[in-house]
Amino acid sequence: MNASDSLVPLAMRLAECAHRRIDHRRKAPPGEDRPAYFLHLTEVAWLLLDSGLHDDELIAAAFLHDIIEDCDYDQATLATAVGNPRVVAMVIAVSETDKRQSWEDRQRQYRERLATLNDPLLLALSCADKTSNLTDMNRLMAKGYPVSSFTSRGFAAQQAKFVALDRLFRGRAPERLYGRFQQALAEFQIRGGALG
Repeated sequence: MNASDSLVPLAMRLAECAHRRIDHRRKAPPGEDRPAYFLHLTEVAWLLLDSGLHDDELIAAAFLHDIIEDCDYDQATLATAVGNPRVVAMVIAVSETDKRQSWEDRQRQYRERLATLNDPLLLALSCADKTSNLTDMNRLMAKGYPVSSFTSRGFAAQQAKFVALDRLFRGRAPERLYGRFQQALAEFQIRGGALG
């Protein structure tokens, strides 16, 4: 067995443990199902695989993509734990590393960073993450919940964020994956408009 054979299972275990340790769950209104956050990480990895991207380092990064943002890991700690510089670089590229900044500043900086990326795998990772987020938001809106009941920003701010990301993904993310993103965004706009 070579090193890449164990990379994805290592990343899965590391991510599951780190997110479980802080009882990290998907956002939802009170009384609604709040699945373990590992479900989101798995969905992001599945979206990439379903799009034909079978790169072990990319799939490992999919499982780890929120570990720095949410689990009190820094670059050095992650590098020691995973032992793969490319995976760490991918995670850093799609992370909001300074949560002390305002939501608006973090979103702007994230988009500016994505605009400079030339690596299609990084754009795919971001697109899969945002597709999963939209899908979960759509699930809650389908039950009648407005966006403001499960996010810190309401529909208009979230819509503006995803529309701006759409411009960055268009023609740069894998076609099948981008199609899923577009479909989720269209549903989000219809549901969000109906809920007001």
